[in-house]
Amino acid sequence: MRLLSSALVAALALAVPAMAQEAAAKKPKATYNKKDTKTVTAKVKSIDVPTRHVVLTTPDGQDHEFVVGKQARNLPQVKVGDDVIVQYQEALAVEVNETDPTKPLPQPTEAIATDRSEAGKKPEGVVARTVTLNGTVEAIDMDKKVATIKGSGGNTVEVQMQHPERWQNVKVGDTITAKYSEALALSVQPAGPKAPKKSKPKAPAPAK
Repeated sequence: MRLLSSALVAALALAVPAMAQEAAAKKPKATYNKKDTKTVTAKVKSIDVPTRHVVLTTPDGQDHEFVVGKQARNLPQVKVGDDVIVQYQEALAVEVNETDPTKPLPQPTEAIATDRSEAGKKPEGVVARTVTLNGTVEAIDMDKKVATIKGSGGNTVEVQMQHPERWQNVKVGDTITAKYSEALALSVQPAGPKAPKKSKPKAPAPAK
């Protein structure tokens, strides 16, 4: 399964390496990075191609019914017994820098990338999204462990400090850049060969 396809790699690369390149010229005052990956495998229990209804059974024995959208063009290739592998990956990178009066605060951006299998093959694809947000530190309350951030759009939000020690060098006026990436990869694998049936041992012939 091409979990690390071009779309997935491109989206997740925006979360950390791109930020690291920007920081090369000037070391950030504070950073935070987190990445998490979850993988779920299920088996196709039933499929109705005309209505696009599919029932999957997860390893815990639970059945889950879905209606597959028409963007999944290879649904007729799916058979009962096939394995469906879904991987979800998300990454968050936060960086705090001193404000630069000569540069305006960038507006939020969003990038979406998709990749899917060729027609006639088993369904396989990736959907990846990266969102970049920028804001300015309006206030810091170390006693309450709360920071007030004003976004580039003018909205204000209070953030609970998960790691107060990382805010020691942050001051009012500093800029915060947060890049969040998520990617969902799905692949359908053909059912494995059936195990041969074991023949019952024949009863020994009676002694003469």
